[in-house]
Amino acid sequence: MSGMTSPSYNQNFVQETIVVMSEFLTDIIAECLWIGEYHPNQDYFWNTKVSRLTSSIGQFVELTTLLSKSLFKNQHIFIPNIKDSHICLLSILKAMNQALTKHDYVALEELIKYELKDNLTQWKIDIIPQIKKHLKA
Repeated sequence: MSGMTSPSYNQNFVQETIVVMSEFLTDIIAECLWIGEYHPNQDYFWNTKVSRLTSSIGQFVELTTLLSKSLFKNQHIFIPNIKDSHICLLSILKAMNQALTKHDYVALEELIKYELKDNLTQWKIDIIPQIKKHLKA
């Protein structure tokens, strides 16, 4: 089919991507909750979990960026909150990395418990439903 995709295939692919994205988001939020209850005095385990969390967030940003670009290019759907949320997520990641480098576990825990969890929850209750609504229209 030399690079051509049918509209129904593309629509199915986007819908499946949204399902995977939602499941991935649920897993990341669960990691945030787990880290918030864990004590940073066990450095190795905490650092491993935080590293895994930051990697997952990076993957989530990549996935949602690709989805956003695909929606705009193929279906002319633009959701402005996505870009703002990405900027916020990347700022949080930067602050988390700085806190981790400085061994400031209090700041790191606060960033995860409040800033990161709030941003990811916003995806779950606002941005993903907006995407789904636009796809049904």
